[in-house]
Amino acid sequence: MSGIGDNPLRQLAAAWEAASAVATEWAERTTAVTTESFRKLTSDPAIRALLEGWRIGPVWARRYCGCSCAKSHPDDMGVCDGHAVITRRITTPRDGETDVPLCAPCAVAQGVAEQAR
Repeated sequence: MSGIGDNPLRQLAAAWEAASAVATEWAERTTAVTTESFRKLTSDPAIRALLEGWRIGPVWARRYCGCSCAKSHPDDMGVCDGHAVITRRITTPRDGETDVPLCAPCAVAQGVAEQAR
């Protein structure tokens, strides 16, 4: 019976197992370091104040646009790209003050619509 050194398929399987183990360990370490770095970064009061002051979320926290396009910018229907990049605080009779996530095209369209008033 031949050993592992004589069979190319067994050599390939052994190499694949070794590479998979290394890739798995790398992914686990990278995830741990990234998670810890993100936790440290977002726990810093200066960073939190900056993000809250801008009301702009980081790229990894993207949300859907919450604009009611038909009411907010009826002359620019269809511009919404669906990816909120900024939050706007609006006052509604029913809800009072509320934060609405907006995509860039809707935010611009709302600003233009308000300038016309």
